[in-house]
Amino acid sequence: MRVLITGATGMIGSKLSSLCREEGIKVNYLTTSKEKIENKDDYQGFFWDPKNDTIETGCLKNVNTIVHLAGATIAEPWSDSYKKTIIKSRTETAALLRKTLKENSNHQVENFISASAIGVYPSSLEKLYFEDEKEVADNFVGKVVKKWEAAADEFEGLGLDVAKIRVGLVLAENGGMLEKIKKPISL
Repeated sequence: MRVLITGATGMIGSKLSSLCREEGIKVNYLTTSKEKIENKDDYQGFFWDPKNDTIETGCLKNVNTIVHLAGATIAEPWSDSYKKTIIKSRTETAALLRKTLKENSNHQVENFISASAIGVYPSSLEKLYFEDEKEVADNFVGKVVKKWEAAADEFEGLGLDVAKIRVGLVLAENGGMLEKIKKPISL
């Protein structure tokens, strides 16, 4: 089995890649940094440039599942321009993957797994939310997730099984939101 992972050099993606390889699952990954490309039997990197609609189509060879984790960090100040970056980094990358699959109809991809966020749920101290909840948070993160998941749902039109994994804030010893939270606030 071989998977294609976007965001594979990030915190979650690098851990997922390691776990896959430990289980004998070979990993192809996409990176926007040519310096991060490796070429091993079980771990092969491919270059993509979503801003310029460029992707190495060899990344799909023998792949049955795509795990889409790519997206700009939310752990930066949300200026109006950065909000656009957050949305585009999730939706335009998905669109490029979808276009690539559509143009390469001889691929073996059957599954599309997309990261998403629990920020889709409205804030409540009383209600327990489940994945079939229709109500969406009336804030920026709710809007992002709605667009993000809509981009993932487009893969169903290609006959793929789609799964969306809603992740909370990622806290890690070296990275994620914890690193940002523990820094002193500067005014």
